[in-house]
Amino acid sequence: MAKIISVANQKGGVGKTITTINLGSVLSFVYSKKVLLIDMDAQGNTSDGLNLDVASKPTIYEVMNGENDIKEAIHDYKGIDVITSDIALSSAEREYSSVGSEHKLRKQLEKIKDNYDYIFIDCPPSLGILTINAFTASDELIIPIKPSVFSLKGLIELSKTISSVQEYTNEKLIIRGVLFTEYNERFNINKTMKDSVNQVTSIIEAPVFETFTRRSVVVEEALASGKDLINFDKASTTEEDYIALGKEFLEMVGDLNE
Repeated sequence: MAKIISVANQKGGVGKTITTINLGSVLSFVYSKKVLLIDMDAQGNTSDGLNLDVASKPTIYEVMNGENDIKEAIHDYKGIDVITSDIALSSAEREYSSVGSEHKLRKQLEKIKDNYDYIFIDCPPSLGILTINAFTASDELIIPIKPSVFSLKGLIELSKTISSVQEYTNEKLIIRGVLFTEYNERFNINKTMKDSVNQVTSIIEAPVFETFTRRSVVVEEALASGKDLINFDKASTTEEDYIALGKEFLEMVGDLNE
């Protein structure tokens, strides 16, 4: 049965999509795990970042509405399964207002979660009903954060939503870790923010991953080409970081078989 992980932060531009794609690819291509990626953002960044033809299959929006079976929505990316999204998903925030709407994704994933080792959900940059659906369906959260004051404030706000979900819809939800992205130890602000995030995560009882992912232009080049870092033709420090993160993650969940 799959472990379901939401990659979330209501702040945009912190590396949610990059983390979803590349941690998923490391687990699949390096550690031979069966992985499903779900794009829960109406911007469709995960879908675009893997160069998938969104129009060729139902999206997560049609699946959550019960219009299509979830198995019909699965794309194949080099052996990783992916369920896409598009701009139609943006209407969910006003449509999903009835009691129980927060369980729509969970009910769909129940049908297929036995087929995977890990399911990663790329959450939208908001704390609305789509994010709550993702949290309600998930076992764990990974929170990417850039070393900046604004990202730190976002982490505090996010913790409030997590607490609400734990109280009302998913008491078993845990935070697996906070992940520093675009990190550069040479900059004093990054060192300061590391100390600050450690303070905040001690309050919300969330660890910080020992692995930090570094900034690299190769990341954007890979996304532009529709590939993850493992399958892109340029080596980078960020690829090394995600391989290290994959190992750290599997060690944390007790699933590392080298």
